[in-house]
Amino acid sequence: MITIKRVGIILRKFTENNKEFIGSRFDLFKTLKKYDVSVLAIPQTNSFSKIKELIDLCDGIILPGGDSPLSQDFYLIKYLYEKDIPTLGICLGMQSMAKYFGKHKELSIEGHYSFQDYVHEVNIKKDSLLYKIIQKETILVNSRHHSYIPKTNLKVNATYNNIIEGVEDPTKKFFLGLEWHPESLNDINSKKIFAYFLNIL
Repeated sequence: MITIKRVGIILRKFTENNKEFIGSRFDLFKTLKKYDVSVLAIPQTNSFSKIKELIDLCDGIILPGGDSPLSQDFYLIKYLYEKDIPTLGICLGMQSMAKYFGKHKELSIEGHYSFQDYVHEVNIKKDSLLYKIIQKETILVNSRHHSYIPKTNLKVNATYNNIIEGVEDPTKKFFLGLEWHPESLNDINSKKIFAYFLNIL
C-alpha cells in the first residue's frame, strides 16, 4: 500500500486592494500539485495546541511568504526544530527562521521587491545542503521582500551582496530557508529544491 505524504502550509497575512486576508499564494499550491503529496492548510489560531495537532498530521511543513509575521511564528519554529520536522521556509518564513536563531531584528531594504522572474544572482556555499541539492555556486532568483535579517546563528548557505539569501541547519533532516520564491520559478533549480524536500519526508 502506497502512503501519500502530507505537507502542511502555514497560512499568512496578506493585504491586497486594501483588504487583509489570511492564506497562501496560489503559486505554492500549484507547485505542490505536481508532486504525489497531499496538502493541509494550517491556520494560525490563538490556541497553539490546536496548531500542533495539525502539524503532527503532517510529514513536512512549509513556512511561506506573507506581509507580516504572526504571533505564533517563534513557537512554530521552536516546535518544528525540536521535533525535527522537515521544514522549508520561503521569504518571510526564512526570515522568521533566521531571526529565531539569533534574535536579530530585520532591517528595511530598497530595490528587492520586483514582479520579474529573475532579479539578481545568489552565491551558494559549496559546503551546504543547498549546494548539494542544486549543484551550482551561482543561480538567478526572483526577489519580493522589503526587509532582511542581518545576522543569524543558523548556517548561511546563500548570499547576495552580503545579504543573507538562505539558511539551514545541517544537523536536522531538512531545515532550510530561502529568501526568494522558488514556487514562482518554473526552472530546474526550483524543481530540485522541492523534489529534495518532498523526497525526504
